[in-house]
Amino acid sequence: MFPPPFSRDSIVTDDMNPLTQAYRDVVIYDGADADEELYAGPIVVHANGWIELEGDRLLSPSAIHHIDIYDDVTESIDDERTDGDDRTNRFSPR
Repeated sequence: MFPPPFSRDSIVTDDMNPLTQAYRDVVIYDGADADEELYAGPIVVHANGWIELEGDRLLSPSAIHHIDIYDDVTESIDDERTDGDDRTNRFSPR
C-alpha cells in the first residue's frame, strides 16, 4: 500500500554526502599507549562519529582513543599523477 514514513536508507548517496570523510591509510588505537593497534587500513568517518571499516563493520567512537592518519604523505604524490577525480569506492578519499 503506502511506503513506510521512515527508512534506514539515506536519501543522499555516499558520493554526494558532504558529512563523511574517507581516509586510505590510518591506524586506530584504543588506549593512550600506542603499543598495540586496534585497526589499520582504510576508513570512512561518518558525521555521527562512527567509523566504518572494511567489510561493512562499524566501530563506536567510544571505543577509540585516537587515530593516526597517514594520508598526507601519499596525497601529494597521488595529486601529481592524477588529473581528475578517480574516486573508485567509499573508502577512497575525495
